[in-house]
Amino acid sequence: MLKHLGTVFIGIFLCAGVQAASISVLKGDNFTDDQGYRASRTTMTLENFSVWEYGTVFFYYDITEPTGDDSGPNYYSNQFFGGLAPTLSLSRLTGKNLNFGIVRDISLRGEIENGSALGFANFQNYFYGLQYDLSVPGFDFLSINTVLRDNPDVAGVGFQIGLFWQMTYEFLEKNRFKFTGFLATSPWDGNNNNKNLSALDPKGRFLITQPQLLYDLGHLLRNKKDTLEIGVEYSYALNRFQFSHKDEKVLQGIVKMSF
Repeated sequence: MLKHLGTVFIGIFLCAGVQAASISVLKGDNFTDDQGYRASRTTMTLENFSVWEYGTVFFYYDITEPTGDDSGPNYYSNQFFGGLAPTLSLSRLTGKNLNFGIVRDISLRGEIENGSALGFANFQNYFYGLQYDLSVPGFDFLSINTVLRDNPDVAGVGFQIGLFWQMTYEFLEKNRFKFTGFLATSPWDGNNNNKNLSALDPKGRFLITQPQLLYDLGHLLRNKKDTLEIGVEYSYALNRFQFSHKDEKVLQGIVKMSF
């Protein structure tokens, strides 16, 4: 069934109208030097957000060391991590107004997530649940999702909470800042009591957040909003890759081009 679900996701993605696409290049130091990664890292991120008749589609793809890494046999260049996440608006599907309080809409949410891990230990996870789009003053958008997290390599099904947000600030004539990012956390993720992987957190618990502060350089130089942005990203992870006490705190520079 999961393979068929993936085919449906791809079909939705191809039918969606492109609304926003971007390429970001990030550079940071102080990463954890393990799992095939080195402490200094360059990452290229591809993103696409589309709106279609009954919902949205979000596609993201990270490529680590996109130009290669010749640091030696202990590192793997061109590692990747990404996913495809479509939503189905319940208000659009049913024709009923689901507004209540700060909740603007509720959607069915699915996601396929995969990565190359150590250059050979590829993985794939599946998510399915609900997304709540909120209307909160000061936010361009704010959404929370509660999903089941299905890792085929782990017994049982876990639970994950996600948060996405964006706020835009404008001052003087051509100065715009954007505060955006996401947070994902899991209080449990199936059963990780694997004797061969004793370093994993027994319940698969983790938290990761990557807030970004971006300055709209394109608006300042060419009077074109949301085309060229520069800034910083703070990557904060607890139980990184679900390994107990493997935490990571990294400040990265970022250049983002949007189309």
